[in-house]
Order: sequence, then C-alpha cells, then structure tokens
Amino acid sequence: MRRRLLAGVAAVLIASGAGAWRAIVPAAESPTMPIAGVAPTYGPAAVTAVPNAAAVTRRIWQPGLDAGYNAQGLTVAGGVLYVATYRSDSSSVHRGPCRVFRLDPASGRETGHFDVPSPCGHAGGMAAGGDGKLYIADTHTLFATPLAHAFDPGGPAFRSFPLGPGVVGALAVSTADGIWLGAYHPDRPGEFLRFSAATLAALKDGEKLTAALAATAMTIPDHAQGAAISPSGQLWVARSNTRWGTLDRLDLATGAPRARYDTAAGIEGIAFDDSGTLWAVSEAGVRHYYDQPFAGLVVPFYPLVFALDLARLR
Repeated sequence: MRRRLLAGVAAVLIASGAGAWRAIVPAAESPTMPIAGVAPTYGPAAVTAVPNAAAVTRRIWQPGLDAGYNAQGLTVAGGVLYVATYRSDSSSVHRGPCRVFRLDPASGRETGHFDVPSPCGHAGGMAAGGDGKLYIADTHTLFATPLAHAFDPGGPAFRSFPLGPGVVGALAVSTADGIWLGAYHPDRPGEFLRFSAATLAALKDGEKLTAALAATAMTIPDHAQGAAISPSGQLWVARSNTRWGTLDRLDLATGAPRARYDTAAGIEGIAFDDSGTLWAVSEAGVRHYYDQPFAGLVVPFYPLVFALDLARLR
C-alpha cells in the first residue's frame, strides 16, 4: 500500500509540474533476463533500466538486502563470488556491522557468510590475494584471513592493520603477488597503492600499513568505487554515485585513461573471474537508501551482483 501511495503522489507531482519535483530515474527495464537469488520484499517489481544493458550476461540479487546490508566490495576466487557489505537502517548512516557473503554464481544462492570484527564499519573493498588470503578493506583498517578457512565453523581468525596517512581502504584489487588499495574522492583523483604479499606477511597483527611500504603508487579517477586488473593486464575502475556509474579502462603502468563506458548507477566493487568475465555489484536501491519516502523518484533500483561481457560495451 505504501508503495502504491508513493507512486500515486509521484504521478501527481510529475503531471502537475510541481516545483522541482520530477522523475529522474530511467524507466523500468523490459523483463528479458531472470534475476537469480532472493528478491527483496521492498522496492518495485522491476529493476531500473541501465546503460550498456546488452553487456550484462548474469544478474543476482545482492544478499542481505532485507536485513539492510549494503554491498561495497566484491572479489572472485575459485569460481566463487564473495561480497563485502556493511549494515545500515538510515540513509544518513554509512558505517555499520560488516559481513562477507559467499555466493554461487550459477544459482545465485548464498552458501555462507561471516562477520568482520570491529573496527570494520564500511567494507569498501575486498581482494583475494595470490598468497591465499582474503583481504577486507575498511576505510581505515585492512583485515586479512586465510580464504581456505574463512567459512569454517566458529568464524575466521583475522589479522588487522590500521591504515596510515595516505592509505585508504575505499577499494581493493586482487593480484598474483599482493593487493592494491585505493582511495575514493568525489572531487579529485584518488591514491592507488600496491602492497606485495611479502610486505603484508611481514606485518605484525595490529601494525600500521603505511604508504611508505607500497611497492607502487599511482592515481585513479575521482569517484573511484572499485577496480580490477584484467587477465590481459588492463586496469578497470568503477566510478559512481547512487545516480550514475561508469567503467573506465586505464593504462596500468601510467594510469592514463583509455576508454570510458556508462554502466549501472551505484556500481561499487568489480573483479574478473578466470574466464575474463567482469563481475560487479551496485548499491543503487539498497534498503537504507531506497526504503525512504519518495526515494523512487530520484534513486535508481539496481541492487544486483551482475556479470559483464566487456566486448559488448559501447
């Protein structure tokens, strides 16, 4: 009933041209591809139409939507999807308990989850390093646990490293020898730092990870929310806010821009699987943003994990 009432109010406002009220969200998509997983109980019946929809080859509902979890980081390892989230029940609150979900990409089914301890409050990035560790990047702290035992009964054992000046865990990238960590800035390029597996292994639990320990440093575009390195060695960066999104292809050696493609609003973490498919997650339409009065007028609804065939981007 509430959704129908809001829709009616929106229709009246739009039809009457009342002030600045007007719908800016694209129309709902035509139902051409099923969405796997568990659909939320809130929101419209169809997700929002997105740019480059022809490149989307697989869609899964984000896990934990009804409970208020907001997906931020994503990685793929051994053909399995891992999604890092934080929980919030208010559009003004952007930190909360962190949880990592494990998903079967074929069925969309959740096959396990674990909670990341305090001080994790915004699990902005996640990476599966070549050292066998799963790294969860909070804005101010990096957490590491052996991936092989992360979902064992009783939960994983973590090592944690506070992030020093110049190091921000807004996003994380998997590599064969360590990880990259990147910073989000809405109005300027972000810092992007590579830390080797040997450096990370040498850190004691609780020891600070500083920019001086980085093996490589470069910059990435403003609004960077996620990044991934393709099997051919290209750097891809997801940029967004809740109303728009792009995928940028950059030169990994220099950071020079090569191409930019429009994609789903709210795109966050991205990661390549072994086949070269790019997986992504969008926070557009998560509950603490969307389940608010009149949210449907201005916030797209696309709270999905989705796969992209990059050859189809236009």
